[in-house]
Amino acid sequence: MKNKDEYIKLVKWIIRRIAIVPVFLFKKVISLIRDLKNRFVEKLRFSLTFKITIVYMSIISLILILLSSVIIGGFAIYAGWNAENNLQKDYQLISDYLKENTEIPVEKLNRISKLDNISISVFDENKNVLYTTENEQSSAIFYDESVQQRNIILNENYMIIKDKGKIYVDWDYLNHKDNNFGYAMMLSNRVHWQSKDIYIQVKDRLIDEIFSGIVLASALLFIDIIVIIIVLLAGARASRKTLKPIQTMTNTVENITIKALDTRLNIRGSQDELKDLARTFNTMLDRIQQSYEQQNQFVSDASHELRTPISVIQGYANMLDRWGKDDKSILEESISAIKTESESMKSLIEKLLFLARGDKNTQKVEKEEFYLNELIDEIVKETKLIDNTHEIKSEKNDLTKINADYKLIKEALRVFIDNSIKYTPEGGNIKINSVLQDNQVLISVEDTGMGISKEDLPHIFDRFYRADKSRTKQTGGTGLGLAIAKWIIFKHNGKITVESRINVGTKIDITLPII
Repeated sequence: MKNKDEYIKLVKWIIRRIAIVPVFLFKKVISLIRDLKNRFVEKLRFSLTFKITIVYMSIISLILILLSSVIIGGFAIYAGWNAENNLQKDYQLISDYLKENTEIPVEKLNRISKLDNISISVFDENKNVLYTTENEQSSAIFYDESVQQRNIILNENYMIIKDKGKIYVDWDYLNHKDNNFGYAMMLSNRVHWQSKDIYIQVKDRLIDEIFSGIVLASALLFIDIIVIIIVLLAGARASRKTLKPIQTMTNTVENITIKALDTRLNIRGSQDELKDLARTFNTMLDRIQQSYEQQNQFVSDASHELRTPISVIQGYANMLDRWGKDDKSILEESISAIKTESESMKSLIEKLLFLARGDKNTQKVEKEEFYLNELIDEIVKETKLIDNTHEIKSEKNDLTKINADYKLIKEALRVFIDNSIKYTPEGGNIKINSVLQDNQVLISVEDTGMGISKEDLPHIFDRFYRADKSRTKQTGGTGLGLAIAKWIIFKHNGKITVESRINVGTKIDITLPII
C-alpha cells in the first residue's frame, strides 16, 4: 500500500513536470506575440492628415450608405405597391374575360401574359390545373397558406413565393416570361364561373422591378464611390492645408536651441486652436528663457558672492605665508578675518543648498502642532537680547495653534525681523503682531525704516536681489534671505504682502492657515 501511494505521488510529480513545458511555451508565445504587436504599433505611424481624412471619409460613407439604403428601401416599397396594383388590374381583366365566355379565353389570357410579362393559371374547385400560361403544365402549382414553402404572406390574397422557373442568360432574357430572379409576387383569388368555383392565380416574377432596383443600386453605388473619392482627395488636401501650421511649428521648434531661446512661433494670420497652441508654446518659451536667465544670473551672483570671501581668505593666507607668521598682530587679524569670511561663506553655501533642495522638493518640512503666539513671544524676547538700538514690541499676539515646521517658521520670521533691524535707523520702532482672522492668522512685521522704492518692491524676493546697491557689510547680506522666507511661507500654504514707503517704513503681512 505504501509503495502504491509513493507510485501515485511519483506519477503526479512527473505529470506536473511534463505540464510545465507546454504552459511555459504558451506563455513564451504569448509574450512574443505581445512584443511583436508593441513593436508593430510603435512603427505604425499615421499622420494627422491621414487620420482626419479617414474619419471624415468614414462618416460621409456611412451617411451615403444610410441614404442609399433609404432610397432603395423606398423604391422597393413603391415597386411592391405598384406590382400589387398591376396584378389586381390583370386579375380583374381575366375574371371579366372568363365571365364573358363559356370556355377559357386562351388567346386573351396569352396576350395578357405576354404584354404584362406575367404567368396566369386557372384551377378548378379541387385545385387541379385547368389552364396555365406556363410552358409546362407541371410548372403550375397552386399556392395557398397551407403550402408556405419559404413563402411570405402579404395579405389575404397576395404572397411572395420562391419560384423555381428557368433563368436565361441571354440579353433578351428580361422579356421572357419564364425567366425570374428567384422570387415572384402571387395574387390568388376565387371566382364563380360556369356554376362552379374556380381559382385564378396571377404570378408576376418582378423582373422589371428587380432589374430596376439593381440599376438603381448600381447607380447609387457608383455615385457613392465617386463622392467618397472626391471627399478623400479634397479632405486630404484640406487637412494638409489646415495642418500646415503644425509642420511650420515643428520646424521652428526643432531649430530652437539653448543659444536661440528667443525664437518664437508665428501666431499671425490664424484664428483657431493652433493659434492658442502657438501662443501657449510661446508663453512656455518665455518662462523657460526667463528661468534660464535667472539660473545664469543665480550662478553668476553665487560665484560673485563666493569670490569675495575666497579672495579675502586667499589674501590673508598669502600675507601670513610671507611675513605674518612672526607678527602677532597680523596673525590675529588674519585669523579673525579668515574665520569671519569662512562663516560668511558657510552661511551662503547653506542658503544655496536650502534653495536647491527647495527647487527639487527634497527640503524636509517636519510639521507639528504648536502655539504660534508662544513662538512670536520667543522671537521678540531673543531679538531684544541681541538688539538694544531699536524699540521692539508686540502690541497684539492672539492665542493661535498651527500645524507647521517650527524651525522653518521661526527662520522665516527672523529673516523679516533682521531686515527691519538692518534698514531701520537706531531708535526706530519694530512691531511684531499676530491677529486671528477666520481660519487663518495674520502676522505683521512693521518698522519705521528707510522703506523700499516702487521699482524695487516687486523684486525683493528674487534671489541675490539687493534694493540697496551700495550697502556695507553691516547692512548687507547675500540677498537670499527673503527668497528663503518666501519659500517657507508658500510651502505652508501661506501668503505674503508688502507695503512700503520711502523714509516712512515697511510693513510685511504674512497669513498662515490655523488648525
